[in-house]
Amino acid sequence: MIQIKAKALRLMPVNVIWFAGKPQTWHCLYSYYKQSAYSGEVVGYYRESFFTKVINIAAPADVFESDFDQKTSYEIRRAIKDGVTTTTETDVKNFVDFYNSFAKTKQLPKLSSNFNNYLSRIIITKAVYNEQDIVMHAYISDMSLKRVRLMYSASLFRNENDTQLRAVTGRANRLLHLRDMCFFKEQGFEVYDLGGYAEGTTDEALIRINQFKDSFGGALIQESDYLPMPALVLSFFNKMFKS
Repeated sequence: MIQIKAKALRLMPVNVIWFAGKPQTWHCLYSYYKQSAYSGEVVGYYRESFFTKVINIAAPADVFESDFDQKTSYEIRRAIKDGVTTTTETDVKNFVDFYNSFAKTKQLPKLSSNFNNYLSRIIITKAVYNEQDIVMHAYISDMSLKRVRLMYSASLFRNENDTQLRAVTGRANRLLHLRDMCFFKEQGFEVYDLGGYAEGTTDEALIRINQFKDSFGGALIQESDYLPMPALVLSFFNKMFKS
């Protein structure tokens, strides 16, 4: 279990609790449970189902790699031939700048100040091609559960008109996932969480993301997010007065 202090709506302090069991009712004023293993209703919280794909990296690398689909295995081999290398990233500012540039091209929110509260639990990796960072991943880690979870993924895809570099970047992303799995396995982690799965979606973009995650095999699991009722009420009034 991980506890992170954050702020909801930029003003309400909350504890974000990851990978816990049943939420505590008396915590409903200030705690938000993410990916809880519990699935029942809890007084004081609004429950939402959360689906994700997980890969058992406790298994030998050749075993979990054998679950990759044919295209992914081919793309990984091509990335290696392209000369793509992978490593960890210790420069947090470099990651933040890289991600925010990516987010702008996709019309996604920039990383908030809450990201800084995760730094003691964050591990960042990257793929490099021709001495240029082309893909970055940021993970939240829980060694007590031997679980690592993808939080953010960013690439140069939308910033480049070079068709060849775009193709290399796509292959590099797959290679980075494999290298990340092997790296975390060496560190003693056993569960590699791909960070969510849009089960039942009809959105074409989300379907493509699901298909990408499916290409690594693994298992689809259902967990629960528990949102504190006071935060939901505050959010409602915040939206009402802004409209």
